[in-house]
Amino acid sequence: MEDYALMEKEYVMRPWMCQADVRVNIIDRAEGIYFWDKAGKKYTDFSSQLMSSSCGHNIKEINDGIIEQLNKYAYVTSGLGSEARAKLGKMIADITGPNYKRTFFSSSGTEANEAAVKAAKWYTGKYKLISRYQSFHGATGIAMMLTGDPRRYPNEPGYPGVLHGPDCYCYRCPFKLEYPKCDILCARYIGDMIRYESKESVAAIITESIVGSNGIIPPVKEYFPMLREICDKYNVVLIADEVMTGFGRTGKWFAFEHYNYNPDIITSAKNISATYVPLAGTTYSKKISDYFEDHWFVEGHTFAGHPLGCAAGVATINYMKKNKLVENAAKMEKVMEKRLNEIKACHKSVGDVRGKGLFWGIELIKNTITKEQMGTREDRFIRGHVSIPAKVAGECMRNGVFFLQMISTLLFAPPLSINEKQINEALDVVDIALEISDKEVVA
Repeated sequence: MEDYALMEKEYVMRPWMCQADVRVNIIDRAEGIYFWDKAGKKYTDFSSQLMSSSCGHNIKEINDGIIEQLNKYAYVTSGLGSEARAKLGKMIADITGPNYKRTFFSSSGTEANEAAVKAAKWYTGKYKLISRYQSFHGATGIAMMLTGDPRRYPNEPGYPGVLHGPDCYCYRCPFKLEYPKCDILCARYIGDMIRYESKESVAAIITESIVGSNGIIPPVKEYFPMLREICDKYNVVLIADEVMTGFGRTGKWFAFEHYNYNPDIITSAKNISATYVPLAGTTYSKKISDYFEDHWFVEGHTFAGHPLGCAAGVATINYMKKNKLVENAAKMEKVMEKRLNEIKACHKSVGDVRGKGLFWGIELIKNTITKEQMGTREDRFIRGHVSIPAKVAGECMRNGVFFLQMISTLLFAPPLSINEKQINEALDVVDIALEISDKEVVA
């Protein structure tokens, strides 16, 4: 019998780690919110893998949509028309509303963000791009440089003209202020950056509508309307990275809907096809889309608008609407919020609880007075170091609950079909595992 774990370790390059540290657990099957490994052990998928398997695993309706397309043809070039591509483009336009028009389809969130910032540069005739320090926008050239977290460091100096600004991170305000007395300085600072860098040079601001892998950090309600006003003042394109938050994750189709503003460009991936087939979308506002009526859209690649991916997207959206998954995410928000705050009250290592819909994080601290983080950005580059948040996540995995962690935050993003009982069962495991981090609190 083949040893597939050994085979993968030997012959597959794994992302974001030293290859000598790779440990492989081969997954055998998955159903709904659960998956099983080769040993038969069952796990609750409390992160939808990479915040992406939004509908759950092995959904017949989505499988059938892909198979139906496969039985017609697997692929035609984007220079030819595809029924699945046409349907999906119209469906996204209907969901996003009258402010938006065309979507460019690609294969990953990275590609979607690259297509967004390039279009912003062409549209404005400017070249500088502003992102934020807690951001992650992808792993290719421009997208990696837009990323604010430590994963960009090995790739520097990278792409010229990329600037990073402060986040709306109230628990760790970069200006040591408190909301609302802060006057939303984190947004106003971005306006200062544009002025100091020259309004004639800044093409776009790209933000995650809710910071994802770097801590699940929702902004205050005033933040995005202020950014919108700043962008309008200086003719800067405002891009909403909805790769993690789009297509129902936060209890609305897109997270920006919580904040009473409209971005100029929306990027999505992951949940757009529930990751059944790689698919991403860059959706342009009407004004930007219309610009390309008589200007070249200089973007494209072999997999752009792949029919199988688009068929998966159509089937996913239909399934979500039929089963009211967006509505369920909004309903389960109250369950998550209540239970996580109860957990916080019982564990001194839990500094902050935050999120929307089915997108939540708990930040671990080792000092209740200073709020010193339980993990640091530098931890990622210490060979062999296992942070306390990673130990908590590992203990939960051993007890059948899978989720991701980053720096000092545990990240919870289960499939949108999850119910109250399943949430509480998973959080029971988390509750017990937090005894590990509690022991590390020094004050």
